[in-house]
Amino acid sequence: MTVEPTLPESMSPRERAAEITTILAGAIVRTQLAQAGKRRESALGFLDDQRVHTTPYQDERL
Repeated sequence: MTVEPTLPESMSPRERAAEITTILAGAIVRTQLAQAGKRRESALGFLDDQRVHTTPYQDERL
C-alpha cells in the first residue's frame, strides 16, 4: 500500500487547516495517554491522588 501525500498547494485553506488540526489532535491524545500511564510518587511514598490527614474532621474535639 502506497500513500501519496497531497501537496499543500492543491488543497484549500479549509483542507489544510483540517489536516493540521488532525495532526495536532493526534499528538495531544498520544501525549495524554503516555502521561496517564505514569503515576508519580511524592517524597513521602504516596501517589499523587492519595492524601494523608492526621485528623479526618476539622471539628473533632479531643
